[in-house]
Amino acid sequence: MAGFDKIRSWFSGGAPREDGSEAAPAALPPPASEGLVPAHPAPAIPNLRLLRCIGRGAYGEVWLARNEIAVHLAVKLIYRDSFADRGPYEREYRGILHYTPLSRTHHGLVQILHVGRGQEAGFFYYVMELADCAHAGRDIDPDFYVPRTLAHELDTRRRLPVRESLVLALELSEALSYLHSRQLIHRDIKPANIIYVNGVAKLADIGLVTHVAEARRDPKHLGTEGFVPPEGPGTPTADVYSLGKVLTEACLGHAALKDSTAPVTHVEGEDSAERAAFANVIRIACDDDVQRRFKSVQEFQAELMALNDAFRSRKS
Repeated sequence: MAGFDKIRSWFSGGAPREDGSEAAPAALPPPASEGLVPAHPAPAIPNLRLLRCIGRGAYGEVWLARNEIAVHLAVKLIYRDSFADRGPYEREYRGILHYTPLSRTHHGLVQILHVGRGQEAGFFYYVMELADCAHAGRDIDPDFYVPRTLAHELDTRRRLPVRESLVLALELSEALSYLHSRQLIHRDIKPANIIYVNGVAKLADIGLVTHVAEARRDPKHLGTEGFVPPEGPGTPTADVYSLGKVLTEACLGHAALKDSTAPVTHVEGEDSAERAAFANVIRIACDDDVQRRFKSVQEFQAELMALNDAFRSRKS
């Protein structure tokens, strides 16, 4: 397999050419996240060693960590000084507490393993399962670790074949349906917030997850531009819109986010009729007009499952 050969070449000195000869030894990939400097020094977290910062957002930082039995985990730190006032900070903390037990009951949600506070330092944190390494799967080398996210997949591959996109759509819509059934909304679904754990896609970066009733108190500028509907975030249908945009980029390419008529790069072996059928469904999900959009993620799911059945009846 091409991916395995690439990884093997880093360690054994070169990937084989098509004629069977060995290429020149390949260099190791550069150390990951060079230049990613955390805004705060690494705090002391009980039973964990924070190794390095692997991500930064508007309200916090994600660190690669190792526990006392050498298992690698992710730790997100949310600092009080990132918020203009205490209200949103405390609401985010309550949202994490509400989400944590739920996270362990569905395979499509990133699991939260522990939540804690650093009261004197002004932060709270939560410990999560770690995403696969984009280069080496579950073989985690802290110096070279890069999280495998959908954003990384698309940066590398540009777009996914339609059948792979449909599998992704079914997995994520099921996870989102489960979240909504518990009266929670995500509010920041985008490629960077979808991770792979043991090859399974999961909704992650749950810092904006909140109860539907709580969402009305928060500002309308939350979320990420390009994935937020015209009416703003904070409703189940807004999450559907965001998921539709994610799947648009995944299957049709980044240009399709702004121009639905943009040409689509061909993927060998892909059926253009299947791609067109999938595109028609996801365009309804991310229609700017909320009246034309799917009314719920369950309605979106039903269309995806019907499409999956139709694809199965065709050639495999």
